[in-house]
Amino acid sequence: MLIEFRVGNYRSFREEQTLSLVASKDTELDKNCIDQGKLRLLRAAGIYGPNASGKSNLIKALFTMQQIIEEPAKPGEKLPVTPFKLDEKYSKEPSSFEVTFFHGKVRYQYGFTATTERICDEWLYAYPKGRSRDIAQTWFERKFNKKTNKTDWNFGSYLKGEREKLKDRTINNILFLSAGAQWNNKQLTNVYEWFSEKLRIILPSERTPIITIDMLKSTEEEKKWKKLSHAYINNMMQRADFGIHGINIREEEIDLKEFEFQKEFEFPPDTPEEIRNKILKNLATRIEFIHRTEPTGKDIHFSPLEESDGTRRFFELAGPWLLAILEGMTLLVDELEASLHPFLVRELIEVIQSLDINKGGAQLVFATHDTTLLDPELFRRDQIWFTEKNGEGATQLYSMSDYKERKPRKGEAMQKGYLAGRYGAIPIIKAFELDG
Repeated sequence: MLIEFRVGNYRSFREEQTLSLVASKDTELDKNCIDQGKLRLLRAAGIYGPNASGKSNLIKALFTMQQIIEEPAKPGEKLPVTPFKLDEKYSKEPSSFEVTFFHGKVRYQYGFTATTERICDEWLYAYPKGRSRDIAQTWFERKFNKKTNKTDWNFGSYLKGEREKLKDRTINNILFLSAGAQWNNKQLTNVYEWFSEKLRIILPSERTPIITIDMLKSTEEEKKWKKLSHAYINNMMQRADFGIHGINIREEEIDLKEFEFQKEFEFPPDTPEEIRNKILKNLATRIEFIHRTEPTGKDIHFSPLEESDGTRRFFELAGPWLLAILEGMTLLVDELEASLHPFLVRELIEVIQSLDINKGGAQLVFATHDTTLLDPELFRRDQIWFTEKNGEGATQLYSMSDYKERKPRKGEAMQKGYLAGRYGAIPIIKAFELDG
């Protein structure tokens, strides 16, 4: 479970900003919190702010962190970090990323700093159950020394295995955590798995129904809950009032040579065989949405292209949503409301915040412009976050409960207050005029 995320000198973030899912001492909507040891964590958090204020950049920052961990760079390959460009001093400094999270019964604090050329610093601390919250086990620390042009290492006694060999295999643009997972260090692999298996990030550019399709194609040999996923997703689509009676998945034969000949599809030369097979499997899948005519009861099959954007969007989210709940994942979604009616968005959030449905500790962090969700019956004040740029173009991140200028009252009409500009983070628009 995600506790907090820190990011600095990345895109519109100059000074380090922190998104915290630690609940405040407020007792309102206690069901929106999860007890995790001595901490109470929020099940969901929504981020509001004007266009270009940094909402998407916050989610992209965690996506970039995950990408660097999961997809180690090749020798000489640049890292996908972008520093704050509006200040010459910061544009030459590394970007920083740090996540604190629970995995199993252990709290971890992991982070790194990086430029496009190299990993500069990296650290990992653990807080096993039963230890004081303020006393960490140092597993490793790594720091690049500009004067000597070398990396200084510090290993704690709690990290087991062949540490020196792993260090030698960690080149300048590779994370020690990634190298440890690649070479099967048990402790580091466990930490790595939180990023690869418990963290799901959905960006507008990453919109794809692949996860939902994979769950619909689950076989009898797979986990029990996956065998039921077809029924669950069908149920979600029917209850969403799209007029859909069911979903049909069928496989077709694909002639790859014909695809390449027509230039409709072509693999890069270095594409791994495993990736080729997965792509081919998805290309061979055909989805059909079943509508039932009245009063004859005849089934009519529609392709996804014949459905509305909202139907396709909800279908894309159905799989990740179900997977997050069943696996206890942390889900981040940018532009959650895109193409969806506010009632549907609210229902998706209420599923995450339901004590009866979400029993595995799934969390949701989302960016949105949908102010109808600013409802004290849906969210606590500490679940609402804002992004706003200062006079120097740097993003400031703050929660409604921490807002200093005018602290919101319990039960306050949050939507009305936000639109009235009481909490900041709204666009200041000048009248549009056509000259000439």
